[in-house]
Amino acid sequence: MTTLGPATVDVVIVAHNAGDLLAEAVGSAAEQAGANGVWVVDAASADGSVDAAVRRLPGFHTISASNDGFAAGNNRGIAATGAPFVLLLNPDALLLPGALDALVATARAQPRAGIVGPLVLDVDGSVQAGSFGRFPTLAGVVSQRLRGAARNPCVRTSRSLQAPSALTSVDWVTGAAMLVRRDAIVDAGPMDEGFFLYYEDVEWCHRMRERRWDVLVEPAAQVAHHRGAAAASSSVVEEAYRASFYRYCDLQGLWGLKVVARAVLPLRRLTGGRA
Repeated sequence: MTTLGPATVDVVIVAHNAGDLLAEAVGSAAEQAGANGVWVVDAASADGSVDAAVRRLPGFHTISASNDGFAAGNNRGIAATGAPFVLLLNPDALLLPGALDALVATARAQPRAGIVGPLVLDVDGSVQAGSFGRFPTLAGVVSQRLRGAARNPCVRTSRSLQAPSALTSVDWVTGAAMLVRRDAIVDAGPMDEGFFLYYEDVEWCHRMRERRWDVLVEPAAQVAHHRGAAAASSSVVEEAYRASFYRYCDLQGLWGLKVVARAVLPLRRLTGGRA
């Protein structure tokens, strides 16, 4: 049931061939923000998923766009909206009951909260790996490798995460579901469209924190993320991760980490992924 006022928050969903889950994502957002507060950026979909969602759940907004990447699509949606808070939601992510109210309540209570992320769960109810964390560093990656916890330094850790029991400050949260304060966007700037996919969320959080905005995880808000339901092949995903990770390293001056990544990846190929 919708409890938020129509001008409080807009929900932006970027969809490119999102499949049947798109209608479920839109439905969960419309239930909590109202259909008029939901904006789907149709990034050149060819699978009929956006039209199917419109037929099933009329009343939300659609924006036609070329497929220029996750950051570009979200920026188009943010620019089209005007509420003081914007929730970015993946087309394969579902807001669980009360999630949006909890996120907005936290953001209102924390005036320096630039980004508030929910607890992102896998479909089995466990905390989704790679949904929040600390910024990558050379020391951190070396430590993970010594523990055997990170075979690919370009990819976010796959280790299971412990759910925070209370509001927690973190370095970054996943763009699969994040509530963003519009004032913080105006201050720090929009997502970097130089990233096509992956690490645009980490870089954005980095910029927010540099501008002294807080990045938080609110466990009272939960989202179920069907990660990989419409994903490309693993090789395509790894290539996208690598390109974005290298860009992130360049922007942050993490050249040592980039060198390590370039050295490790060829070694993984020679060893069949065991390095």
